[in-house]
Amino acid sequence: MSTATSIQLLPRGSVRRREMARRLPRALWIVLAIMVSWGAEYGVYRAFEPPGHALRRELLGAAEELRTQWVPQPTTQAMRQAIRRHFRESDIDIDSTRYWPNVAVILHDVPREGCAAAVRDARRIDGSVVIALERYRLPAECAERNDMTWWLMP
Repeated sequence: MSTATSIQLLPRGSVRRREMARRLPRALWIVLAIMVSWGAEYGVYRAFEPPGHALRRELLGAAEELRTQWVPQPTTQAMRQAIRRHFRESDIDIDSTRYWPNVAVILHDVPREGCAAAVRDARRIDGSVVIALERYRLPAECAERNDMTWWLMP
């Protein structure tokens, strides 16, 4: 009695993947490479983005949450969480009860450089939701550590 034995050096799945990769047109590989490079470029840009521009982008995202409401309604816990998500690395408080429908976003412990950049780049943003910085008029008014309040006014 004889026994036949076969040894496969590569698993069947990897052979199939290799064959499929060879069949893809070269143009598709070029498009994939461009998409990956754009994603990497965006990540590098976000890592070295000036603090004033980053804060402006975060405030515009938070204002977008209020703009999507069809009818002004009391700001719920879910809405506050949606606003908070736009300020990933910041220590913030959200006050939506005192002057409804306006929402106050308070950033804590903003360093002097960040405060000065915010005063220059994001002091007031007009749109369907107006964003206005309270109290700071000039970058020279920034202290070593600052608590800054922005009003989001739909």
